[in-house]
Order: sequence, then C-alpha cells, then structure tokens
Amino acid sequence: MGFTVYFLNTFPSEAQVSKIFRLFTDLLWDIDQIKFENGSYRSFIGRKEDIVVVSPEIESPFLYLEELVLDHINLFLPLSTAKWGEVEKLLQRVWEEENVFHKRLFVYRSYPDAVENIPVEELSDNVLLNEKYLSVISEERIPLLETEEFFTSEGEELEEVVGKLLRRRRLTVSTAESCTGGLVAATLVNVPGSSEYFKGSVIAYSNEVKEKLLGVKRETLERFGAVSPQTAEEMAIGVRKLLKTDIGISTTGIAGPGGGTAEKPVGLTYFAVAHPEGVEVFKKVFPYDRNQNRLSATYYLLYQLYRILKREL
Repeated sequence: MGFTVYFLNTFPSEAQVSKIFRLFTDLLWDIDQIKFENGSYRSFIGRKEDIVVVSPEIESPFLYLEELVLDHINLFLPLSTAKWGEVEKLLQRVWEEENVFHKRLFVYRSYPDAVENIPVEELSDNVLLNEKYLSVISEERIPLLETEEFFTSEGEELEEVVGKLLRRRRLTVSTAESCTGGLVAATLVNVPGSSEYFKGSVIAYSNEVKEKLLGVKRETLERFGAVSPQTAEEMAIGVRKLLKTDIGISTTGIAGPGGGTAEKPVGLTYFAVAHPEGVEVFKKVFPYDRNQNRLSATYYLLYQLYRILKREL
C-alpha cells in the first residue's frame, strides 16, 4: 500500500523524515509522497485514502479505520518521534483484536446528542472508527470534522495553487532571496507554464548585491543588519521595482549551522511580500538543519503569498 504523508503546520527535520521512512520500512508500507499543509488534523479524519498525518497538535499516535476492514488507514502521529515506537504495538493490537474491537470501545455516535456508553473492561483510546462509532481519545470527545482552510483539497502542490491564483488574477511575481539562495524561484518554476506569472529572481546573498541591485539602503543594513524586517521589506520593494512585477517577495535569514547570536538565532528568517496595496513582513524561526531551514522558509513564504492572493488585491 502507498501512503501520502502530511506534515501540518510544520516542516520536518531531516531526522524526522528519515525516522518515518524507517518506520514504514519496518511495517512494509510504501510512501508515495510527502506534503506540507496548514490546519487541524481533525479535518483529515475519515479521508478515503491511506494517509499519515504528523502534527504538533497530536499528543499520542492513533488510528482511524474504515469499518474495521482496513480499506483505508488514517494514521496520526505526534511531531515528537520519541512516541512513534508506540505505533507498531498499536497496529499489532488492531490486527489481533479487530473482530472484538467494537466491544472494547468507549464510543459516541456521530450525532452529539446520541451519546452511547458501552460497558467495557478496558478502554481503547487509540483507535477511531468512522460514522457509526467514534472513540474518545484521552476521554475527550473529538468533533467529527472541523472546517479549516487548506490550500488544496485536490492533492496539488502549494506552488501549483499559488500559480493558479497568480494566473487567475493576472499578476506577476519576482523574488529577492538571500538565505534561500534561489530555492523560492526554483520552486515556483516547478510548475509548467510558470513563465506567465514568474518574471525573475535576484539572489542577493551579499550586502553589496542587496544595496546595488535591490536598492536596500546602506543605512538600513548598518543600523538593522541584513537579517531584519527592514531589509526584507526593502528587498521585496526593490525586486518588484527592478523587474517591474505586480508582486515582489523576499527572504533574508540565518540558515545555519553557524552565524547565529542570542539576538538573532540560527533559523531566524524574515520575509516580505510587496504588492499593489503595500508591504507585509513576516518573521519565523526554524529549528532545523541548514537545508531544511531553507526548504521550510521557501514553503512558509509561498503559504503567506497564497494567503495574500486569496484576498482581493
């Protein structure tokens, strides 16, 4: 079986990705793809596909099963890999006890007013069953499905959705990148036809390039530093003006592993999106290794751009 792995509201470290591949190897499962989305894991409960959802919102591993026949498996994992060892024991228990599992659950029906307590000898709080039965996790009722804003319900990549919005609104975009080193631009051009809306990029790794090509003021660099909201803002404004696009986006940060200070730690990144209505600046600190910080910064910026494009510019 092939699974889609979703990381919600986070981007995994290299160690986490390696750990999940090792887990799947042990279970003899295959991973088809890994995706990054935002929102609550509750909105993934009951999907008609084999998925693994990893989220900081989840405290302990649990399963959602389709009527105990395992047509679709939804596996939910906490962000901390320290608890992932519980998964194999959980699955083994399901395989061994699936014929009597419904008798051992403390359940409530799909309708909140029709709560049914089934006498049990032992609570099993790691498995959810769809529609007819839903178990209580840690003795707390979980809403069936909460509505969350996801950037796609069709399995598209974030850059594809951003590209569609840019094309639909007939907007063009350019990038000014420091710490990401061109990764934002490379991600945007992954999409066929991206030349319709993506015009170019300036990889401004040095202060000299930031100043001479993007028009970042020397005073800004000297007073606030290259890694600052002020510099990110001027970079976005500068590339928008230089390449004559509707939107300019920028990144500047400390990818690591060195270069951090107490005031500006490794992983600190500032982003800016300059558009016809003004400039919006964002800050994020990523706790991963160098390459994962760069990847995380790329998708974080694209998600912020998506949110802005969803509004009426």
